[in-house]
Amino acid sequence: CRDERPAAQRTTNAAYGFSIVLPPGWLTFEEKTRDCLTRLGARGPDGGLVYVCVGPRPADFATSASDYVNREQIKTYVEDTLLGRHVECRNTTIQGRRGYQALYLRDVANEAGAVAKQFIDQTFLVRGALLYAVTSYAMGATEAAAHKAFDAHSEVVLRSVMSFFLHPLPGPAQPPPAPGP
Repeated sequence: CRDERPAAQRTTNAAYGFSIVLPPGWLTFEEKTRDCLTRLGARGPDGGLVYVCVGPRPADFATSASDYVNREQIKTYVEDTLLGRHVECRNTTIQGRRGYQALYLRDVANEAGAVAKQFIDQTFLVRGALLYAVTSYAMGATEAAAHKAFDAHSEVVLRSVMSFFLHPLPGPAQPPPAPGP
């Protein structure tokens, strides 16, 4: 059997020093939002979504040397700021750096006021004053429907999340090395 999907391509954001392989055939986007200095991602044909949001690091976000304290700070951030519930937070590693994965549900109302359920898988990585959030989610009329929609695209999204890579941040040009004797 031959796979008829388009070939995967790495998408890079040089300004914030990261890249990700987005799901082939998904509609890609890059934008600035109220909460993201940049948001780069893709929307699937089934309504699935995966993106990287780079924004300012919140004041009380993963400030401790203790993973337990950091997980509790992140749970509080997700509950209070992102309005998540049933938050599960665990340690993860991205390129050898400590990161945190949060799984949670939340209610989202559309313009007409109809409320849908959203299941979210978010991996956070702190880089100095910046917070990188690799996010995927799916929507449903019920919590079970949101989980089912998420599961429908979880394999392709996981490949994208696992492809996330940090590059050196742009900075002032370094002078060339001094010539040898």
